[in-house]
Amino acid sequence: MSTYALTITLDTDPTDAERRVRAALQDQGFGILSEIDVETTLHEKLGEDIGAYKILGACNPPLARQAIEIDPDVGALLPCNVLIRANTAGGTDITAADPLAMLALGPAELTPVAEDARRGIVAALNALQGDA
Repeated sequence: MSTYALTITLDTDPTDAERRVRAALQDQGFGILSEIDVETTLHEKLGEDIGAYKILGACNPPLARQAIEIDPDVGALLPCNVLIRANTAGGTDITAADPLAMLALGPAELTPVAEDARRGIVAALNALQGDA
């Protein structure tokens, strides 16, 4: 368990988990700005098979705007990354960067924005666990 991430495990395959994660984040006002298919990239570049491993860049536009107004450099820490990866014991792990940990690197004025973002991500993760 890390100090910079929030993790749950869903008893489903990564494809279904991704669909559910996207919907849960959307319900909390987050959109997906980017996605990185690490599994495919490592397979193509290195011939390695690491199993399902995808990073979604989630953004809540009003919160991002607030953070950028406080500190324009905060973009280096945005968006909130959400990792979807196959769990070796079965199921799929969903790991989200904790906005409080990430934005603790910036000015104290970012804390309320980070708290709001964290509440949304925690609500999305809780909803996912409730779907199980």
